[in-house]
Amino acid sequence: MRKSLFPVATGISLLFAGSAAAHDFFLAPERFVGTSGRPIVVHATSSSDFPALNVGSPRTRLQEVRAVVGGRPAAVEVQEQTKSLRLAVSSKSSGMGMVTVQTIWGESNWRPDQVDTYLEEHPFKAEEAAAVHRLLPKGATLQVRSRRLAKTLVCVRVCTPTTTASAGLDVELVPAFDAGSASPAKFQLVRNGRPLAGHPVTVRPARGERQNVLTDNGGWVRIPAGMSGPTMLVAATLDPPKEPGGRFTTNNASVTFEAGDGRSAAH
Repeated sequence: MRKSLFPVATGISLLFAGSAAAHDFFLAPERFVGTSGRPIVVHATSSSDFPALNVGSPRTRLQEVRAVVGGRPAAVEVQEQTKSLRLAVSSKSSGMGMVTVQTIWGESNWRPDQVDTYLEEHPFKAEEAAAVHRLLPKGATLQVRSRRLAKTLVCVRVCTPTTTASAGLDVELVPAFDAGSASPAKFQLVRNGRPLAGHPVTVRPARGERQNVLTDNGGWVRIPAGMSGPTMLVAATLDPPKEPGGRFTTNNASVTFEAGDGRSAAH
């Protein structure tokens, strides 16, 4: 059995690695493949330095936490920590699992001099960012209503993908696998079940530089060849307010998994 560890500590030098780097919300498993009878520990964190942990949200920020292993619901115990929320996933089933976290809606305000930085930090569609400049009065504060939708793929004893890989989130990246492989070959970006074509997605490996790509006409983005180890994909939508002076609405979606060319589904 091959194991993969996400680093669970970060130093001060990592916390400020690029002032324009977004603090993504993501799930970082301590171990991608676990054994039956022992919980798989997953950390929910906000950090600009994937996969290092940085800030743990309070439990009150969580709207829903779910886990499914081998197509069956799994138990999740949540514990607050300084740099993360610790999620202990327990299941008697074997197979590939998916852990999902959805936060409650939050509100933030961005000064006029911060607006461009905010738009550059997130993989918004060009038309969405342009709408902000078009609708926001000059010198006005950008008011945002947002939530985070994060999930991760883990395995209990074996890494056999399930036939249904969607978690049912409003915005999410849904994996697809080549036959016999436990590492996703591509992901489809969907919103309310409908593909988002020509939408930016950030591909961020634990080792190497991030890549910004666009989904194809079917909403798909393929994992770059040769990528291996812990990997995160991030996508975000930005909707204009329904009435003048209202808040823009964002959905920030992330998925983490272990990339690896040719890795077998059986261990």
